[in-house]
Amino acid sequence: MGSSGVHKAPGSLVRRELCLARLALPDAESVLRELSEALARAGLVAPTFCEALLAREASSPTGLPLAGRKVAVPHADPEHVLTPAIAVCTLARPVRFAEMGNPTSLLAVEAVFVLALTDKESAQAELVRLIGRLQVPELVDELCAAPDGDALLALLQER
Repeated sequence: MGSSGVHKAPGSLVRRELCLARLALPDAESVLRELSEALARAGLVAPTFCEALLAREASSPTGLPLAGRKVAVPHADPEHVLTPAIAVCTLARPVRFAEMGNPTSLLAVEAVFVLALTDKESAQAELVRLIGRLQVPELVDELCAAPDGDALLALLQER
């Protein structure tokens, strides 16, 4: 972590209260609302964050067609964020997210990473870094197998 406050490791933006394991939710909107609420409870985002997140996901889908399990990396614009963070959840049952760059394709997503970042430059860099880490199918498998938020946090911090 540099003196500018930019975090280098995605795990450094993740807090225990933002790691939710094996959620049983019916759809992508429910997942995004749950993760937005976790960020809001922690005082990290503005009250406008959830609706901004939902609107951005509708116009710019974030489902990633990775080689193994599918993930989504939604985010809202920086003006809705008070303190940089990443909220993470794994799902008991996959939910459908539209694919990034191909919105007519729906992916069965098993893990969601909501990026709450305060400027577009760091948001872009963090997204690229996170996607790079998620290219490792074993990591995504381990995250999806994590029994609780403590285990999720440990996996994200160790890599």
